Amino acid sequence: MTHSKTLKPLGYASIPAVNQYLQLAEEQNINVSDILKKLNMNHDLLADNSKQISGELFQALIFELVGQSNDPLFGLHTAKFVQPGSYSVLGFITMNCETLGEAITKIQPFEKLVGDMGTTELTKKNSELYISWNCIFPNEIVKQHMIDNCLASWFTFAQFLVDPKFKENSLPKQVLLKRSMPTLEQEAQYQALFKCPVLFNQIQDAIVFEQELFNLPLNKGNKQILSTLEEHAEQLINKLGHTDDFSSKVSDLIESNLQSGSYHQQNIADLLKVSTKTMQRKLKSEHTQFQTLLDTVRLKKAQLVLANSDLPLTQLSIELGFCESRSFYRWFQKLTGITPGEYRQGNTNI
Repeated sequence: MTHSKTLKPLGYASIPAVNQYLQLAEEQNINVSDILKKLNMNHDLLADNSKQISGELFQALIFELVGQSNDPLFGLHTAKFVQPGSYSVLGFITMNCETLGEAITKIQPFEKLVGDMGTTELTKKNSELYISWNCIFPNEIVKQHMIDNCLASWFTFAQFLVDPKFKENSLPKQVLLKRSMPTLEQEAQYQALFKCPVLFNQIQDAIVFEQELFNLPLNKGNKQILSTLEEHAEQLINKLGHTDDFSSKVSDLIESNLQSGSYHQQNIADLLKVSTKTMQRKLKSEHTQFQTLLDTVRLKKAQLVLANSDLPLTQLSIELGFCESRSFYRWFQKLTGITPGEYRQGNTNI
């Protein structure tokens, strides 16, 4: 069988982005301390807005929070906690733009400062502008809450930025969501937040604006401060590019040794000529851990094979290093919320 190209972890998330979810969890009286302890997350790390956590850890955190919340629209409701700091330096860059259009064009170049759990796309169609976000997280439950958070936070923050005199003219034309149709009560909550029609079962997750809204003036534009912030942001992005070298090496070695069974911590540490403790320490410094990298490599390979071949699931489980098929089925459903068969049926490219 043809192997996929080098597999990478699920990116990273800035601490301000993480804390947006934790603030809602605290408000809902979720036992956050127990969840953090379960995931081995450090309170000191969460207090440092200059830090990041791995995408794998962020996905696991959101999954735990949603599982303990009685709120089916948890992600949507996190938007009320958005503030300039939620977007790291990008938030302050947009605050110092002169128009809404200028602020929107700053998202793509600097969104990595918030995290790289997904990518933003700007598309023009006739007189309309589509701002869409594509989440890379594989867990479908988490992905839905992430998308709701992203689009709702964008809208809420844009309303904060726009000059109060023009707020009534700054509303979207519509919001498009891939998710299935929610209950009538939930649909009403979407529309109450976005203040426009929200359509479900769509081909993309996007906010649709009339292009003329690009010219709306913002509240506090300052060209001089903007230039300084952009220089600082570019320096930060350059530093980000050098943070995942060791975890990438570990991921590559896991991938190449899955089928042989020599993918355990001791095996990989031996190949890297370090002790397991040293490997754990280095991975921790990059805000990830061995198990999350192993899960990521396995899951991406599983999804690639399921979507592009008719390889029997029993054989796939062997290629992923599982001793028995049932273990593979349970593991896959735990991470994605659906069975391998359901994933293949909904994503096949054969």
